[in-house]
Amino acid sequence: MPPAHLRVYYYGTTEPTVFTRRCEDARAELLARGLQPAHRVLDIGAGIGNLAIGLIGFLRGGYDGVEIRPEAVAWCQRAITSRHPAFRFHRADVRSDAYNAGGRASAAHYRFPFADDSFDVVFLGSVFTHMLPDDVAHYLNEIGRVLAPGGWCVASFFLLNDATREGVECERSFMSFGVRDQSGRARLHDAAIPEAAVALEEAFVLECCRQSRLAVKDVRRGGWATGSTNDQDVVTFLRQ
Repeated sequence: MPPAHLRVYYYGTTEPTVFTRRCEDARAELLARGLQPAHRVLDIGAGIGNLAIGLIGFLRGGYDGVEIRPEAVAWCQRAITSRHPAFRFHRADVRSDAYNAGGRASAAHYRFPFADDSFDVVFLGSVFTHMLPDDVAHYLNEIGRVLAPGGWCVASFFLLNDATREGVECERSFMSFGVRDQSGRARLHDAAIPEAAVALEEAFVLECCRQSRLAVKDVRRGGWATGSTNDQDVVTFLRQ
């Protein structure tokens, strides 16, 4: 179990059952889409290891988690990698006004530290909801690069389309998203801290996928735009 202050930072509570449920939910998200023990898994935004912990005892193909918060990476390396060497964690010193203002690398230029075609599965839970459009485009291109042909990616978003845009404009969404990004491809919750929460135009995301050799397999629509707290859209992509 991660220390209490890290659980508060990532999940807003010290309640152990909340963290346990996050581990179970992340595992279930991938198992429902066909995760196999031999798959190689990349977890972008690994946090305090909820997916890794959920997969211990099941996954044999290997797991790599990437996270920007150094204390979280250090804890995962001590508590998880030391006992399960096939589960590895890496620090990404990527700049984010919300989460890592002193980061050395721009998200729009950060190269994932892995070779082409290295993974069968990539997972991003609540990562693109904190990234600006140019950064998202680059990450999707990197996902297309590191995924092996036939591999798949599961990622969550706040996707803007005619239905969800109406919810935002009528102030029914659980966050306001009242600030229009200058690019016209996103709306922000807080102009002062742009990455605090980002809703992306769905058409923009789909175009980025096409350019990254990723095809949309399915979209599970969340209820975020009608007031459901943090109920994000979950998209499954296939690497062509």
